[in-house]
Formats: sequence, C-alpha cells, structure tokens
Amino acid sequence: MRFILHTLVILLSFTCLACENENEPAMHPESNITGYWINPVYYNNIVTYERSYQLMDHEYGLAIKSDNSLIERKNAGWCGTPPLSYADFEGSWSTKDSTIYITVGYWGGTAEYEWKIMRIKEKLLSIEVINQEHNIDQ
Repeated sequence: MRFILHTLVILLSFTCLACENENEPAMHPESNITGYWINPVYYNNIVTYERSYQLMDHEYGLAIKSDNSLIERKNAGWCGTPPLSYADFEGSWSTKDSTIYITVGYWGGTAEYEWKIMRIKEKLLSIEVINQEHNIDQ
C-alpha cells in the first residue's frame, strides 16, 4: 500500500511539472494575444491585463485584432484629473519573437510601444514595457 501511495505522489508531481510550461513566454504570441484586454495592474515596468469579452465603457483597454489592427481605449485629453473622458484610438501591431510592437494614435499624436510578452494564460497577459514614445503632431 505504501509503495502505491509513493508511486501516486511521484506521478502527480510529474504531472504538475509538465503543466509548468504555461508560465513560459509564448513561442508564437500572436496566436494568443488577440482579444480584449482590460484592468491593467502595474508593478514597476510589468503590466498585467485581464482578458474580457469587450472593452469597458469609461475604462482603459486594448482590443487586439487578428488582422494586426487594434483599438486602445484611453484618456481622450491631456488632463489626467478626474473626471476623465475616454476615446478609442486606432492603431496596428506586430510581433517578433516575444516582443510586440504597437503604433497607435493618442490625443496629441502617435504613440509607439515596445513590449516584451512575459506570459500569456487563458485570461491573463503580462508584458514588460521596454519602450514607449509619444510623438506630438504639429
């Protein structure tokens, strides 16, 4: 009986270890990154988003589409003092390895983001902000 118990514990351990690859960066992130991403949580230069079925009214969110277009719902003006007004800004995205490159409009011009995809799970996306530039239209 003791042998069977030890064998089951070892088998369960190997099963759990086999599932750990879900925490690794995606080899082909573009296959999992499409969708709606809301409720960003910031920790230093790491941002974690939740997957949603739609963008929320009056809240930040990203709609990453399979045709390499996107919509970023964000603050519609230069003032960050509540009450905030939100607008949808159109853009595009591409990936190379585990890095996503985004070009999207904002209230003053065009923003360019370079994010490293740290983890994609069924309902969570974690990225590391590598670079973000905001170019002002004149």
